[in-house]
Amino acid sequence: MLEFSSGDQAIGAASMRIEQILKQILALRGKASLGVCGGSTATSLFPILSQCRLDWADVHIFLVDERWVPIDNDDSNEKLVRSLLLQGPAAAARFYGLKTRHGSAKNALNEVEQRLVDLGVPFDVLFLGMGDDGHIASLFPGGPENEEHTRLVAASTAPAQPVERISLSPGALGQTRHIILPVIGSAKRVVLDKALAPGPVSRFPVRHVLTSQSTSCELFLAF
Repeated sequence: MLEFSSGDQAIGAASMRIEQILKQILALRGKASLGVCGGSTATSLFPILSQCRLDWADVHIFLVDERWVPIDNDDSNEKLVRSLLLQGPAAAARFYGLKTRHGSAKNALNEVEQRLVDLGVPFDVLFLGMGDDGHIASLFPGGPENEEHTRLVAASTAPAQPVERISLSPGALGQTRHIILPVIGSAKRVVLDKALAPGPVSRFPVRHVLTSQSTSCELFLAF
């Protein structure tokens, strides 16, 4: 857990850490997988990460979650990744989206899961953000998706924005070597403090990674 005096410093340090891990994995195995989220933290981090000098052609980038909207929709995480991350040196990376031709996320689970299996499990690095309610990816407080430990993906619906989504499952999060989690802002500190206290995981889904015994979760904080 590292704390910084500004959000920019925390985002910069998180980006450097992702770069460091990817370089280590590429040197060891010749390829690496990187899962990324959407949201405000991603909007700040992607332009920095995209300029990192590494063998991007051997990096497989995928989304940790997606809204079930067309990929040219402003709410699409794929659109965000393509416009802010797959630029400059990072344009050489291989990208795997989650949106399919299916009418619903529930009907796409098998196809999307196969995409992730083809990438290789365990995943190398996940960059995650935490919502003001303690959600991560598209795992929301009290949602049944928090109980999915068998398959790699789950369908969900955000309480505040009732658009269907697809997300890495808690089981998939537990099959990740490194998780990078920036938490920025005083409001989120209150939520994080609550999430770090004992309690049911589904109350604050970020607990899936904070309490995991199978993966390394590094926090980059600025309040």
